[in-house]
This record gives sequence, structure tokens and C-alpha cells, in this order.
Amino acid sequence: MSGYDEQERFEEFLRTYKDEQGTLTYWSRIQQMSINDEISLTVDFQDLTSFDNVFMALAAEDPQKFLEMVDNALISVLRVEDPDYINSIDVSFMKTRFVNYPEHIALRALRSRHIGKLLHISGIMMRASVVKPLLVQAMFLCRICQTEIPQPQEEGRYTEPVLCPICTKKTPMRLIPQKSQFKDWQKVRLQESPEELPPGQMPRSVDVILEGDIVDVSRPGELVKVTGTLQTSPDFSRRGGKLATFNIFIEANGVEVSEKEYEQLEISDDDEKRIKELAEDQYVHEKIYASIAPAIQGHEHIKESIALLLFGGVGKTLPDGTRLRGKSNILLIGDPGTGKSQILKFVSGLAARGLYTSGKGTTAAGLTAAVIHDTESGAMTLEAGALVLSDQGIACIDEFDKMDPNDRTAIHEAMEQHTVSIAKAGIVATLNARTSILAAANPTLGRYESSLSVQDNIRLPFTILSRFDLIWILVDTPEPTRDRELAQFILNLHRMKKTQDQGTISTIPPGFLKKYIGYSNRYVIPQLTSEAAEVIENFYVDLRKSAEGGPVPITARQLESLVRLSEARARMALRSKVTKEDAQSAIRLMEESLRMVALDRITGKIDIDRLVSKMSASQRSSSDIIIKAIRDMESEGTSTVNKDALIQRAVSMGLPRERAEEIIEKLLAEGILYSPREGKIRHSQS
Repeated sequence: MSGYDEQERFEEFLRTYKDEQGTLTYWSRIQQMSINDEISLTVDFQDLTSFDNVFMALAAEDPQKFLEMVDNALISVLRVEDPDYINSIDVSFMKTRFVNYPEHIALRALRSRHIGKLLHISGIMMRASVVKPLLVQAMFLCRICQTEIPQPQEEGRYTEPVLCPICTKKTPMRLIPQKSQFKDWQKVRLQESPEELPPGQMPRSVDVILEGDIVDVSRPGELVKVTGTLQTSPDFSRRGGKLATFNIFIEANGVEVSEKEYEQLEISDDDEKRIKELAEDQYVHEKIYASIAPAIQGHEHIKESIALLLFGGVGKTLPDGTRLRGKSNILLIGDPGTGKSQILKFVSGLAARGLYTSGKGTTAAGLTAAVIHDTESGAMTLEAGALVLSDQGIACIDEFDKMDPNDRTAIHEAMEQHTVSIAKAGIVATLNARTSILAAANPTLGRYESSLSVQDNIRLPFTILSRFDLIWILVDTPEPTRDRELAQFILNLHRMKKTQDQGTISTIPPGFLKKYIGYSNRYVIPQLTSEAAEVIENFYVDLRKSAEGGPVPITARQLESLVRLSEARARMALRSKVTKEDAQSAIRLMEESLRMVALDRITGKIDIDRLVSKMSASQRSSSDIIIKAIRDMESEGTSTVNKDALIQRAVSMGLPRERAEEIIEKLLAEGILYSPREGKIRHSQS
């Protein structure tokens, strides 16, 4: 085929290609270009090859020639269709951009044989430079004879004319910016997405050069698909000399931003059929719960809540712009050896964008975003951290209690607002971090002490604890029957024998479960029915009513958690409506979690203050009695009161003697009271 024939064939494609609905896809877009002030047309390469397979061979053989030909074809079509628009713009900037090119190469598979080839890569955008103007066609002024000399700029290098063509003098030229041509230029870095990364390997990255109208189309943390040619630039030694080794980069032709976390999952027709069959199964929920970390025995409530976390609720944006999160957060607190890390590892492998990190080796910048100095340009650039990279996925943070407290506060915003805000070194930005957080922590004292509050056991700030929808406590208590079952279960795993536990309900293979979760997230958006809303409302109101001036049992944050958990359970069975049963199941989980962390053993009631404050409401009221007693005694003329006399006064005010002694010790430990000498007590503020 001659070049003319190829161009004519491509012009025919633009004019005549119809999609499945019979619409002239590209022809209608070309007619809209002048209205939308566009200088490029995006073409799906699959459409082009279905029209004529010869273009695949042309693109593979000589990408540069092919891209020039398609650009000329677009200009040629526009000259006929819209000559006024073509005359009003610079045709050298008119581009045909391709997406969905079939030659997909993994980042770590890029080799020297791909240099100069057109290829398709995907990865997560790690950082992006500022958008700069790139000089394309320069206009210089001779300082001697004032002649204007045009000079094209090749390969992004600034080149001046050696001498003036009129006066033939060698003199420094002056650039006239207003008569020169510039185009937008940006350099971004793509890193392998977590699902493409082999275990134990360092993620690879590649620089991508964006020019023209594709600059700034995506932000750090987003999954980006790029079609372009692989180019090289020489390495330089420390002394400035060129080396024989080269750096590679992609010169982008087309860019696509994948917003959704499950877009990259390949779900075949056969998979879809199996997914719908599983959704119809009456034991679908039980099967999914049993498939979460099957190598760990027991912990049914925890596995159920993690399954709900994987499916997730529905995020909503209100008319005033307020965003309500759909992602849940779960905290596991437990004794050593209860399988917390194993659960986290399993979940990070099952989630479409799962990221596992451990507390001690994690910093605030590593979790959120880092501002780094670009050695080449000298500018400050933004590099996305773990929470931004796992946007629309799950971040599993192990050893949560070992994190530096200053670093831990960095995730407050991500947990509630689902964004990460940065204001450093002149960069002010807000990045998306729509991430579920599954965290695991060990008790401060080595083992969980049930007599102490959650606060005293793990020493995490109230602000973080209140952001977790469910908190589970895994306590390792000796119990002969259960211990024997666990020992047999673990030994059978080591002997590769099918355990009795696994035989009761069949588990779903992780690969298929991942597709099932992806399918439900892509196609199912459950809505809360009035029956489900009524169940949640009654639970919330009744629980708060039971307080009657006593401890606050539940707050509005738990109410929103119940909605998220109910939506996730409906989504698990691919239902578009949240039923009464979904709401009741969510309430059962919430009650179980609250009973673990917020049950006041003195009153026998659920008290959320046990979770979010150092004292339960009953302890606080007891403390008030003690402080009132000491103030009364001080007002009677004694600055330092006798401990026994204080206990006697508290007993006369209705406090049991043991309780009074316990509260006095607690107040002394916290510094609210102090003892100047043995048996004597003073109030710190008196």
C-alpha cells in the first residue's frame, strides 16, 4: 500500500465507522471539535483494527510514520468538514490519540527491543511535575541587523542559529517569545500497580512525557493507562560526559484514567454466569464468611465483618457537596499468636487494590504523600503514599500501636474524609484516599487485661478509635476443649489434611472471590429500604433511651456504620435493596463489638465512654463524688485531708467502700489528686 492509500483508508474510517448502535462514532465527534475547542481526537485502536486489520501491522512496523499519517488524515478531514476552524488554529498541534492499543507490556518487562515501538502500559501515577511550556518553533532576533530568524527546536533541546543568514555575523541571538510557538509539557512517573507486582520485588517505575492537551489529566494515586512510543535519553557521568547506557521514557500519545478499582479485573461470560449462580445460593453469605482466611480457625464475627469491609457500602455525595463515606474501617486488638497478621495478609491479597504495611516501618509521608526535590528540574514534586496508592482499595496496617503517634495522626483525615491534604514547600493539594483501613494492634501490657478499659489496654487516641466502625478484641484464654480443636486444626493444616471445619461449608477460591467482589462493586448499588431504615432507627433510639441520664451507649457515628454494614451485606448477595435481615445482621455485629469494648461491668450497660475516654460514665460519676467530698472537706478548713476520712465521707454519700478506694487510686495515678505524705490527700487544683 502507498502512503496515500493508507491515509485515504483512515479518512474513510473516520467518516464511516459505526458502533453497535449504528452511530457514526468518530464523524459526530469531529463535527463537535470546533464547538468544544478540541485539538485532538481519541480513537479506540480496537475499533480501528476491526475496521481494517492492516493498521495493526503499520503501527507495529513504523510507529512514527503511522502517527504522522493519522494526524495528516485528521487534518485533511477537518479541512473539508470545518475549514474555518482549521485556519484558526496551528495544525501542527492537531493530534489523533489512541487508547486500548493491544500491545500491552508490563512495566518490568520493558526491554531494549521495545525502543521506538508503539506500546500500551498501565500503572499508578506516583508523581507529576508542574506543567511547563516547551519551545517548539523559536523566533530569534539578530542583535546586529534586527532580522527575525525562525529556528525549529528538535528533541526538546534549545538551539540558536549559528550565524545570521543576512549579515552572516556570529552574534548571540535574542528569543522573541511572543512570536515563538510553545506547547504544554509535563513529566509524570508511573509505578507498577500492586496487583502486577510479584511478591518480594521492588516496584519498577518509568517516566512518561505528556505533551499538548493530555497534560494534567490525572492526579497522583490514580491508575493510568498510556499508549505511546518508548524513547531513550543518554546517561551522563558525574563529570558531565555521555555514557553508553541510556535512560528510557514513554512519549505518550494517548492517556486513559481508570477511576474504578475493579476496572482492570477480567470477568468472562463464564465467570459472570458462576457469579450469578453463587448470588442465588441461599448460603451465599456463609460461604463468603468461610472463605475469609480459612487457614485460621474460629473468629466468625471478625471474618463476617472483614467480608463486609471487602464489599463496602455506598459512598454518597449530598446536594451541598458533603461526602458520606461508604468504606468501613476495622481495628483488631489481640494477644500475640491469635492470627491477626495472617488475616491482614490474606485481605491485602484478596482486595483489588490491597496494600499491606507494618507500623514500625511506616511514616506519615509514606502513608499520605511526600514532597520531594526533583534533581533534574530542581522543582518540588508530589509523590503519593500508601493510602493514596490504595485509593478505592484496602490498606492493611499491622502493628498499629507501634506507629509513631505523630505519624498516626496523619491518617485521621483519610479515615473520615477520604482525602489527603498536603501543604508543604509551596505545594497545596488534596488527593483522593478512598480507602478502607484494616488495622491490627497488640495490647500495651503484652496481653489484653479485661479489667482495664480499651484505652488503658492499647493507649490509642480517642480520635482514632472513634473512627473505626467495628473494634474486635481477640483474647487468648486457656479452654481445654477449644484448645484441643485448635491444635487438631493446625496440625491437620501442616499434614495437608482437609479439616472438619472446612468440610461443613464449601469455601470459594480466592481468585473467584476477588472477581465476585469486583463484579458486585461494579454493578450493584444497594439502596436502603424503609423497613431496614426503621430497624436501624429503632435500635439506635432504644439503645440511647436505655441510658436515661446515664452513660451514652452509642453515637451518630455508629449509626452511619450500621448503614454501611447493611449496604455491604446486601451487595454481597448482589441485591439492589437493603432488606430488614441485612440491617438486623449489621446490628448483631455492632452489638457484639460494643459488648467487647464498651460494656461497663459495674452497671452491665453499654457505655461508649469506655471506648472514647479514659473513664466510663459510672467511673466519672464516682470520681465526681470523691472530688465533691474532698472539696467539701477542704472548705471546712483542712487543706490536706485524711485518706480514711475521705473514704468515710464518700461512703456516706452513697459510694461502696471498695469502689471509693479504687477510684481514689485511679485519680492519684492520673494526677487529679496527689498525696503529699502517707495517708494524706490533696486536690491538685486547690
